Amino acid sequence: MIQLAGLSSISKEILEAAEVDGARSWRKTWEITIPLTMPIISIAFLFGLVFTFTDVTVVYVLTRGGPVHSTQVISTWTFFKGIEGGDLAQGAAISLFLFPVLTGLAILMLRLARKREVV
Repeated sequence: MIQLAGLSSISKEILEAAEVDGARSWRKTWEITIPLTMPIISIAFLFGLVFTFTDVTVVYVLTRGGPVHSTQVISTWTFFKGIEGGDLAQGAAISLFLFPVLTGLAILMLRLARKREVV
């Protein structure tokens, strides 16, 4: 949905001008569509990254951490230690590790999106 909103924000005049100049579909994609939607692509990637890092349900439903915790990720490890293990302090400590990692990734992605923005 985010990508479709970005595609609809591209002006039809720009695409028509490229067509008049003889640009084929691949050329329009690589030189017009991707550069104009790069900030939107990076924000969609950031949302997907954050949602993937914080997703507990896939690991919980499929493997519950797997044999000897081999499929454990940070968000499920937090849940199993804090909620199911009864040690809320340890679960909170693990989840506080995830916060600066995601904050750093978000800052990096937003800076890259700002640099790549076409004016």
